[in-house]
Amino acid sequence: MRSTSLSLLLLFSALSAPAHAQWSTDELSQPRKRLAATSVGSEAIFAGGTAFGTYSDVVDIFDAATGTWRTDTLSQARGDLAGTSVGQYAIFAGGRESTGGPFNANLSDVVDIYDSSTGQWTTSTLSHPRNDLAAASAGGRAFFAGGRDYTHPLIGTERVDIYEPATNTWTTSSLSRRRWHIAATSVGDLVLFGGGSITDTAASTVDIYDTQTDTWSTSALSSPRVHLAATSVGGRAFFGGGYGARVDIYDPATGTWSVASLSQGRSQLTATTVGDFALFAGGGVSNGADVVDIYDSSTDTWSTATLSVGRYWLASTSVYGMALFGGGTRGGGPTNFSAAVDIFDPLLGETYCSPGQANSTGLPGLITANGSPFVTDNFASLFAEQLPPGEFGYFLASQTPGTVTPPGSSGVLCVTGNIGRYNAPPQLIQGPSGTLALDLTAVPVNPPAAVLPGESWNFQLWYRDAGTNNFTDAVRVTWE
Repeated sequence: MRSTSLSLLLLFSALSAPAHAQWSTDELSQPRKRLAATSVGSEAIFAGGTAFGTYSDVVDIFDAATGTWRTDTLSQARGDLAGTSVGQYAIFAGGRESTGGPFNANLSDVVDIYDSSTGQWTTSTLSHPRNDLAAASAGGRAFFAGGRDYTHPLIGTERVDIYEPATNTWTTSSLSRRRWHIAATSVGDLVLFGGGSITDTAASTVDIYDTQTDTWSTSALSSPRVHLAATSVGGRAFFGGGYGARVDIYDPATGTWSVASLSQGRSQLTATTVGDFALFAGGGVSNGADVVDIYDSSTDTWSTATLSVGRYWLASTSVYGMALFGGGTRGGGPTNFSAAVDIFDPLLGETYCSPGQANSTGLPGLITANGSPFVTDNFASLFAEQLPPGEFGYFLASQTPGTVTPPGSSGVLCVTGNIGRYNAPPQLIQGPSGTLALDLTAVPVNPPAAVLPGESWNFQLWYRDAGTNNFTDAVRVTWE
């Protein structure tokens, strides 16, 4: 049964996963593989793909602001397409539109463009049809590179189609060599296209386009790879997997490469970034890998988690502080196609004053924050648990941490200074747990204040407990 909200959380048992994160599962409206995904505004969009031997025109759209799903359609059913976003637009290009014939038959040049401000779709065309292409965006432009075309089905094409929504214009450019099944990502002003296939040979080439100077340069991965995945975090570009476990990391600030390793070598995986985390999920190992390799750029450490269903040829994207991994196949027949969407939700901030004083339940009250770290998203919430049942409480906010034991309290107040109190109905919390959606434009200090990028805010819950007062531990969030 398809869920329409994220209210039910499934915590996976991978003990090595980051402790400061949670996972949940949901479903696409249709099981399929070789789909494309991107995000725009508050919406994560999964488009097209292969469904039981036919191609799909289904678009599943998750609105993170409401926690709900809806469906739409592409102008043409197709798989092996590529998607990226620029500003308010999500753009899906190319692909293969029907089965039958050689693998370079029935290719598509269609581009479907979704305007998130209006909810409307328009269409355009690539300079020529192709599938298995790669997409990334930077400098206000979308880049669709490489792929297999009619003329060069085995060695691919070098063509790059570049779309600029501000002027609604297309231009073309070229990679340094023809190839397909490339991995693409952007970091700062740079768009990078790495690896790929040339006939039966994997490529190590990395083509780098600088959107500020409109110039191309080339570099190389440490080894040739195909069916790899790419993403960027912490100002660096990561190219991982591709019939191996190697991760090549490019730092544009120094122009240098370094190498790391996934926990398991695999191809046909997917990658995305949320907050400080780069995630490489799934891939082709036997009937599909369920491993997720997670790089934390804030600590320079790797950890692992587990998908609900092992699969490859899945798609991923991130929205409002969540990473979503949708679709894919476990191999074999049509019953192995997957509609699963695994959602990674890293908690915001760092807890302190932990543990709080135990309450009448015998446990200390706990507080966590989750959502997007970006002020402009204005999408974050607080959650308190392990509270006495039936007792009321309210959240506190301040820019000043502290440790004060108020008279008549059995706990420690860990916020001081100008303290905001979320104590107006319906903000009051009734134990044993409670949640509050934050409005970052109006924190109830005196006078009410808007959170600004770079500011750190501290949150805690005060609550009644058997005739006395108590507090949870506290969480400090630095906003971006």
